[in-house]
Formats: sequence, structure tokens, C-alpha cells
Amino acid sequence: MKLKLSLYLLVSFYLLYITGCYFHRPMVSKPDIVLKKDGQPCISIPVPLVNLSRKKQFDIITTEVFQEGVGQLWMKDYFDPLNFGLPKKYYVVRGECIRFDYHFQHNIVYSINFESSIRGNDESKYMTQKTWAREFRIFKDTDGNVKLLLDSNARG
Repeated sequence: MKLKLSLYLLVSFYLLYITGCYFHRPMVSKPDIVLKKDGQPCISIPVPLVNLSRKKQFDIITTEVFQEGVGQLWMKDYFDPLNFGLPKKYYVVRGECIRFDYHFQHNIVYSINFESSIRGNDESKYMTQKTWAREFRIFKDTDGNVKLLLDSNARG
């Protein structure tokens, strides 16, 4: 009887662990990235095909830039849980370029990510946050033409 109960509890905790981890994994979305006239990327939250929520505002919590083989190159944290009276909040609407105060160079594979929350939600609650990530490379050929390569094309 004790063995059955122990086995039942072990299996139950294992299932809770698996399903708990599964449901709390952050879902990663892909932001839109296009090149601006100055050759730097414009990274934004995509505009939906149906324009019902275009004006929705998003708090940007953190922004980061990574380079493969090097690690984190730059990070900005806009979330201040203590908020010592300093207005540190930063928000955007869909399609608006997000501030990445980093000068991206040509022919380097970058990985960017940022976290957002719908404006007015409590960022300290994990369920309201969304993680965005994407790889890109600004490719400049021998003729000086510049184009943007995304995801698996950035590595090739």
C-alpha cells in the first residue's frame, strides 16, 4: 500500500512539474525589422492585418543586443519596480521603431530581444509580459548595396 501511494505521489508531482513548466514558458514572438534610410534597423511590434488594435500602447520593459560568439553587447532596462519618482517608463504603438541605442555594423549577425507589456498592465506579473526576439544581419556587398537578412538567412 505504501509503495502504491509513493509511486502515485511521485507520478503526480512529476506530471505537475512537467505541465507547470510547460504552461509558464514564455512564448517568443518575432518583431518586424526593416532598414531605415540611415541604414540602421527599425525594430517594431508588428501591425496586425486587421487594424483594430493599431493604437494599442505597449510598455517596453527591457531591450538587448547580442552577437554570436561574443555575448551581450548592450542592454537597457526600462522597468523600475521602486520607481523613485523618476519617469523611466517607455512605451510604443505597433509599427513604431523601438529605441535600440546601439549602432549596428554591417556583416555581423545580431540577435535582439525585448520584453513588452500592454500599457496599463502590471509588469511585475509574468502573465502580462511578452518576449520578442529575432536574428538579423545588415549585409553590404562589394558594390555598396545594403540589404537586411533575417533569421536563418542572416547566418547564411
